[in-house]
Amino acid sequence: MPTAPSKKRDSSKREHLIKQTLKLTHDPFAFATAELELLVHPEDPPFFSYYVPPPTEPAQKELLESLRKANPVFIFGPSGSGKTTLRYMLEAFCRAVPDSTLVVSHTLGKTGAPVNEETAVWRSLTQALATDLFVQITEQWHTLTHLAPDMVEKLGHFWYEAIPHYGRKLRLHLDRYQSNSPVGVSAWWTTWKRAAVRYTPLTPARQIFFQQLLALEAAAPTQTQTYQKTFSRGTQLAKEMGFTQIYLLIDVVDSRQRQNLRLENQLTLLLQTINAHSPPVPLYPKLFLPENWQDHVNKLATSLDWLTPQTLSAIIRWDKPEALHALIANRFRSAGSWIRGFNTIAGQEIANRLEEMMIQTADQSPRRLLQLANLLLDVHASREPDDWLVTAVDWNTMCQLWNDGPPLPPSLTIPIQIPGE
Repeated sequence: MPTAPSKKRDSSKREHLIKQTLKLTHDPFAFATAELELLVHPEDPPFFSYYVPPPTEPAQKELLESLRKANPVFIFGPSGSGKTTLRYMLEAFCRAVPDSTLVVSHTLGKTGAPVNEETAVWRSLTQALATDLFVQITEQWHTLTHLAPDMVEKLGHFWYEAIPHYGRKLRLHLDRYQSNSPVGVSAWWTTWKRAAVRYTPLTPARQIFFQQLLALEAAAPTQTQTYQKTFSRGTQLAKEMGFTQIYLLIDVVDSRQRQNLRLENQLTLLLQTINAHSPPVPLYPKLFLPENWQDHVNKLATSLDWLTPQTLSAIIRWDKPEALHALIANRFRSAGSWIRGFNTIAGQEIANRLEEMMIQTADQSPRRLLQLANLLLDVHASREPDDWLVTAVDWNTMCQLWNDGPPLPPSLTIPIQIPGE
């Protein structure tokens, strides 16, 4: 049985195949999860150019436009269907063209089981609110009127209280900033676990604001209130800064069944308490959740009066092959390629079959499709990085290395070539 290509040994071969042989500007199949893809050129990630609207039931003509409306949203889907990608796209959509909406992104399940679950839930949510308020005020600084010193102080105290190591992060960014940086402060946001979605220069006005915030560090308060009260204070500050609504984007890490139940309970606690808080500006939940949570969440939403005719509730379904073909084509296109799919680079013995076999094996999962593409390119690069044609030998080798469960890739019978024929 063949061994998996060594990443250390074959990374140069993979790069040669991608850059020299296939003439791609970057490797669009290197990763299969949104979080890792956002780390590729984080100051200007190609991730956003990969986006293909996921098919949903019921169908949505303009999905992102529908998600951006001021209403609750419930998107469900199986693991690997692109829920997190859709959440990132909605966040970027809102931040790129601001309309007085503060978009807050929060992921359940990033930390282990807490000692006090309620405290942990609210601590992480408050940190998310504070982080997004800081990032989006920084991005939209040119639209803000002059801030009075007392408002700067209130913001600073909130950020020091809610964001771990806030002052140290900000000081490091300023100390390391290069005045000729072509990306401005956008490259900072990876540290804050946020994507760069727009160019944000370090103008003199922004620099003065940051220095004012750093001057508050010595007098920064410790956490004295409950995190629920700190969260409420943050929503009030958002209102005072001119935000007229808050979109709370929540998704969930893939987890085992036991943890899944705990995360369901966390979500219930979170939404029930937020609903009882009556924030100073409208707050709309935008949830991106596992498909098997649908019944639980619908019952919860009904009890909170969130299921209305305006509410968007849909399930992601990649059940049409053309949608997965489009996903592959867009990946090649994003890398500046003339290639429109794996059939284009398939050898004669698998011509017009390669991509169909990949989609069959993907079993309606974009993540599985990308994992398969990644492994197939690794195998081919290890064998012959100068040849742009993927062969049946590559496919069969990939089949033997595939370890992501059924359905298994179909093995191919390769005709024996007799010398002289």
